[in-house]
Amino acid sequence: MKNVSLSVKIIGLVVAAVFSVGAGVFASSYYFVNRGFSDQTQQDIGKLADAVQLRVDDAAAKMAAVAQLTAARKDLAEAIVKGDTAFVRNLGKEVMRDSKAGFITIADRDGNVVGRGHSDKAGDSVLNQPNVKRALAGEATTGIEEGTVVKFSLRAGAPVKQGGKVVGSVTTGVDLTPASHAFVEEIKKMFDIECTLFQGDTRVTTTIMKDGQRVIGTKMDNPKVLDAVLVRGQRYLDVNRILGKEYNTAYWPLKDASGKVIGMLFIGKDRSIAASTVRNTELSVLAILAVVGGLMIVAGILVARSITRPVNRAMAGLTEAAEQVVSASGQVSSASQSLAEGASEQAASIEETSSSLEEMASMVRQTADNAAELRKAGEVTYQLQKECYRSLNIANERMKETGEAGDRATKIIKTIDEIAFQTNLLALNAAVEAARAGEAGAGFAVVASEVRSLAMRSAEAARETTGIIGEVTSKIAESSGLVTKSLEIFRTMGESGKKTMTLIQEIHDASAEQAQGIDQINKAVAEMDKVTQQTAANAEESASASEEMNAQAEQVKDIAAELVRIIGSGTARDAGQRPAEAAGAGSSASKAPLPARLKASGDKSPGADAGRKALRSEEGIPFGKGDFKDF
Repeated sequence: MKNVSLSVKIIGLVVAAVFSVGAGVFASSYYFVNRGFSDQTQQDIGKLADAVQLRVDDAAAKMAAVAQLTAARKDLAEAIVKGDTAFVRNLGKEVMRDSKAGFITIADRDGNVVGRGHSDKAGDSVLNQPNVKRALAGEATTGIEEGTVVKFSLRAGAPVKQGGKVVGSVTTGVDLTPASHAFVEEIKKMFDIECTLFQGDTRVTTTIMKDGQRVIGTKMDNPKVLDAVLVRGQRYLDVNRILGKEYNTAYWPLKDASGKVIGMLFIGKDRSIAASTVRNTELSVLAILAVVGGLMIVAGILVARSITRPVNRAMAGLTEAAEQVVSASGQVSSASQSLAEGASEQAASIEETSSSLEEMASMVRQTADNAAELRKAGEVTYQLQKECYRSLNIANERMKETGEAGDRATKIIKTIDEIAFQTNLLALNAAVEAARAGEAGAGFAVVASEVRSLAMRSAEAARETTGIIGEVTSKIAESSGLVTKSLEIFRTMGESGKKTMTLIQEIHDASAEQAQGIDQINKAVAEMDKVTQQTAANAEESASASEEMNAQAEQVKDIAAELVRIIGSGTARDAGQRPAEAAGAGSSASKAPLPARLKASGDKSPGADAGRKALRSEEGIPFGKGDFKDF
């Protein structure tokens, strides 16, 4: 079925539509015709039932008239009073012959039979019969009743009066028993219908024959009929199959003189004529539908051919467009995916850069803080250096003063030494003089000796003190030189400390500026990260949309291919190799890079827009000038 061409499918649809419409029309006509004939035949059988009932009523009225005329004879009243059976019997036979009544029974006022026109039996009681009771009560009646001799009949009763008093009754009527079947045969002959008389639910006489015998003695087994007619006393109309034939049937109740339902009457009309009429009507409808359907199928073939030609050409253009859309969407999807991947990588790099900048900013701020601390420590050191310089300078001054004091002490000691020398000389002179003095100068010699000893000791002490002072002075001079060098070093350190403090301040200021700059760069990088992430998200959405477009384009391509395959042979015949050419064009187009194809599709400059004319629909899908001429 998939390889069937579009024209064949259209023709198939037309044929299916023709058959569907034809079947619908036929079914509708069949339904309405059958329903119409059924309704009509039901109405007809109802009218026939009315006519048969009218015939029964006429017969009852005739029998009532016969009974009343007979009861009005004075000689009959006298014969009843006298009990003249022979007269009564002869009169009954005469009445039956003249009125064509089926029977006549004449009874006295006690309900005993005086005589019968249809039988020699007399003397029996018929008082149990409703028409006799009512006649003896002075009332004329008609109805269906069961009798003693005539078992089932249509009866009419009339009172026989003499001197205004009821002295007897006359009962006459039509025999409905199987002995004659005259009543149902008359109905059949008169109305061309089948007729059956039921006594209760038992068939007692009928016109329906089976194997040459009347179907009597059988019971009605349809509960619907029994309930409607015998129980509820209503007429029942239906279609029944009797001995292989369908009849429109009617059943209605038969009542006695008291109004009690004691049987029912059936009539049935053969449906063969109506069925033949319906069948002929249906055949006529079928013939008309066949002719109209054939014309519609031919028209469908012509329309299918006129449709498939432009559709084939349209499908060739649709296939080519689908191929180009698939190729373009594939390249857009690839470019969007690449852009999304690049943006994701760039976002990751920016995040790493932002993290590095955060660390660098932290380090620069730490450096600035350290420089500030170092500057504070440098200031303290510089102050200490200044204090040390002042202390050393004072120490140097004190050392100089000490050196000068040492020099003065040396001079003093030298003076002491000279005094000691002079004292020694004096002591020596004193000793010499004492020696010269002899005994007289012995004491003086001892004093001179002691003085000399003290002078020598003083000279020795002076020499030692001079040596010590010289060493101290030498050490002080050396220390003074060292202090001088230390002062020079401290001065140099002070100048270097100033320069260091200046550099540290500059480092602190530069670090603060760098920290601010890095913060600004970090903010810019954060903004770039947001933009890059948004770009990545947009690129991913674009890639997703491109993939969706690609999928839809693939669906369009598949649909186009499916349509091309559906129209199949029609395409090869009317459009040649357009689908293959379109596929080749789509493949070659897909090989060209997207920018080149976009550029080839048209320049976006104002001059190009001005020079490019609007694309018409027939230029988008390659239709021929004659493609729509058959529409």
